[in-house]
Amino acid sequence: MYEVIRRLIFPVVLAILAIGLFVQSKAADKDADRPALVASEPAAPRLSTPLLSARRLPEQLQTPEANRRLVASLDQIVSELPEQSCFTVVEGGEDRYGYSSSLPLIPASTEKLITAVAALEEFGADHTFKTQVFAQSEPADGVIDGNVWLVGRGDPLLMTSDYAGRYLDVFPYTDLDDLANQLIEIGINTITGAVVGDETYFDQIRWVESWPERFRAGAQNQTGPLSALSVNDGFVNWDTENTANSLNTPAAEPAQFAAALFDDLLEERAVRIFQSAYADQLPSDATTKLGEVESPPMSEIVKQMLQTSDNTTAEILVKALGAKSGNVGSTDSGRQVIEEVITSLTSNENSLAVFDGSGLDPANRVSCSILVELLEDEKFSDDLRAGLAVAGESGTLRNRLVGSSAEGRLLGKTGTLNDVKSLAGIVHTLEDRTLTFALISNADPMPSDVLDVHDQLILSLVAYPTGPPLSLLVPLPVVVTN
Repeated sequence: MYEVIRRLIFPVVLAILAIGLFVQSKAADKDADRPALVASEPAAPRLSTPLLSARRLPEQLQTPEANRRLVASLDQIVSELPEQSCFTVVEGGEDRYGYSSSLPLIPASTEKLITAVAALEEFGADHTFKTQVFAQSEPADGVIDGNVWLVGRGDPLLMTSDYAGRYLDVFPYTDLDDLANQLIEIGINTITGAVVGDETYFDQIRWVESWPERFRAGAQNQTGPLSALSVNDGFVNWDTENTANSLNTPAAEPAQFAAALFDDLLEERAVRIFQSAYADQLPSDATTKLGEVESPPMSEIVKQMLQTSDNTTAEILVKALGAKSGNVGSTDSGRQVIEEVITSLTSNENSLAVFDGSGLDPANRVSCSILVELLEDEKFSDDLRAGLAVAGESGTLRNRLVGSSAEGRLLGKTGTLNDVKSLAGIVHTLEDRTLTFALISNADPMPSDVLDVHDQLILSLVAYPTGPPLSLLVPLPVVVTN
């Protein structure tokens, strides 16, 4: 059998070769019969860049060299930072640079980013605070027989128009005049008792107890006196143009001051009030609601706090978080909520310690990586970024990097204490890339040139990517040959 197969192989191979030659000759004859191409007819185009060439992904060609140059540039500048510093840069979840990223440092006011995230997470971006007016009975012929109670529930933006109008950055606020108008609209013209302010939703501790003495109300006035019923940040008097808290006079009893101010607004509207304003708790039988105003939504409250670095707003939010948790509205209960929320949302929990909401407490600790994680979190990033100051344009960055390539491109939250300089936010680069970063330096004494070093780092980010231009890396043009 094997011998038969061996004898047949040679003839079969010859037959296959013959068939192949026949087919090839037919194809040649067919081509020969075609008319010649006219010179004016274009030849078929030929691709100069193969379909699988790396040139078809120019960004991937550019990025490695751009990253190498960025790291080299940043390394040189970072070497000038104080030893206790961290710096983290991320683009779309990809690390671009990291220096001591998980080192826990004093954050100063970049702590407000943490407070903002906790408030957004616990309350929701649409949450509003209500300030209400109650009485023990319905008005009769415009007369309230007895007291009316002005009840606060932690609105940090309850203000009058003259107080809010001093700020360069326009922001929504809760106008106490609107509440006074509501009482007029229902026909009230007489109150036989007094306007009574109720602040019992929070405790009555007016500042963070662990703060240095200089930060408290009556000293530097880093905040107004903290209260659940706070009007105009709890300040009785203020400068009409300069918004520095140090020029303001804090109320000794903020709830009584709020009640007295509301009393004045009603009297300006011709309401007669027989007794002087004071502070006390709403009685259980005072169930007749006469009026109510709602704060701007939490997203706007967070924006105001971040853009103007408002310490009072931050600390009132801390107490509100404590009250929402079912505990007393205190700094201690609120800071615990913040710590739990941030720990659940980020990695590196050993780099976090929360003692207040504003960043004034020197015991606060946070890492650059945590701040970047929060800024990159899709759930919060829009609200956080909307609240960031813009270099050369708004908030605490209004006068920084003016006239530089970073003007209008740096959006950030600043932080400053005697021994802290910090900045966290985003940079829109000259090549329309978006980098998220955090930068913290701690030193005692702080070098006088540290802000210049920080600014040089930002300018390096603005220039990213500094690699081969994309015009040299894109697919080559199509070549037509004749």
